Amino acid sequence: MNVLVINSGSSSVKYKLFAMPEQRLLASGQVEGIGIGNAGKKAVLIHRSAQEDEVRQTFECRDHAAAVRRFFEVLSASDPATPGRQTAVDLIGHRVVHGGSRFVSPVMLREDVIQDLERLSELAPLHLPINVMCIRACAELLPKTRMAACFDTAFSHDMPDHARLYPVPLEWSRKYAIRRYGFHGISYEYVAGETSRLVGRPLEDLKIIAAHLGNGSSITALDRGRVVDTSMGFTPLEGLMMGTRSGNFDPAVFPYIMEKTGMDVPGILNVLNTGSGLLGVSGVSRDMRDIVAEMDRGTARAKLAFDMFVHVLRKYLGAYLFTLGGADAIVFTGGIGEKAWRVRQAVFSTLEPLGLVLDPEKNQAAAAPAACISAETSNAKLLVIAADEERMIARSVYRLAAG
Repeated sequence: MNVLVINSGSSSVKYKLFAMPEQRLLASGQVEGIGIGNAGKKAVLIHRSAQEDEVRQTFECRDHAAAVRRFFEVLSASDPATPGRQTAVDLIGHRVVHGGSRFVSPVMLREDVIQDLERLSELAPLHLPINVMCIRACAELLPKTRMAACFDTAFSHDMPDHARLYPVPLEWSRKYAIRRYGFHGISYEYVAGETSRLVGRPLEDLKIIAAHLGNGSSITALDRGRVVDTSMGFTPLEGLMMGTRSGNFDPAVFPYIMEKTGMDVPGILNVLNTGSGLLGVSGVSRDMRDIVAEMDRGTARAKLAFDMFVHVLRKYLGAYLFTLGGADAIVFTGGIGEKAWRVRQAVFSTLEPLGLVLDPEKNQAAAAPAACISAETSNAKLLVIAADEERMIARSVYRLAAG
């Protein structure tokens, strides 16, 4: 069975085609720079076959539906066995950012389910409409092909109440579903399984702290496979400092800034989501690679952004160590987590007295798909594991469809 996995973001779509159940990658690609008023810039599609042959295109791309149509055209042309015909796709799996309280496991996509997702859009207005747009575009292109969805919020759906509820009037939580949902769940589910495999112990025996660090960043504490706390909350704005998002923020600043600047709530939220974090503090970039390069040139704001990012991450790490009563493994994943060895070095620079000991050479040499970067004397395994949400989705929807 060929399973196509679609992972849509605010201005991009990534896709991978797997032969299942062997999980053999047949093709992959992404479209970057979709819509959002690119001032004359065009979207870029990069497609790779299993033989690593690359197709690169630039094109006008108004929305995610247009991106889906374009990469389906490329998938057709890339199949030498069936030139001019659609590459065989037996099942499509979609990453959906928010499942609310209803969708806590993968689900086959029917019209009533898609309509439920449309109604949930108020919980994730920047992401869910895009997810639904991609789902409907696929249904139009391949109307007879089954589709399923995996939800980023599902992995943390059974957090204990004392961790998932906010200290606000309980009626708010019950009436308006105000709670901490958690995100990056598909990534954490994959990383948890890989951690178990790498350390050679069942997941049910492990206490794991995993940090998914990228443009969106979060950290999660897992006790025997169950999420017991996570940094993202009602929305992906809460928690760690991120590429363009502020992370934790005192809500009392809202009326203060409104009074001082005349901004309204949507305007402030837009700044907190798109103009804060690494970008807002550094004034340089949301990309940690640019931050580190500027820091090395002596740019004070870049160093401040780096130090703030590390400080908040260390604060959560310490909290989760106490929450779990220690950890068997601490895992870094995501673009920053996997590639920014300077961040990992800074995080563990003073933690040797706690028994968390980094091996500097292993840390700098860490490469995909996985690496152990802890010293022999470390009480916990320190791991770097490449994120592979698409593979996790392929496994999940294949099991669902086969079951």
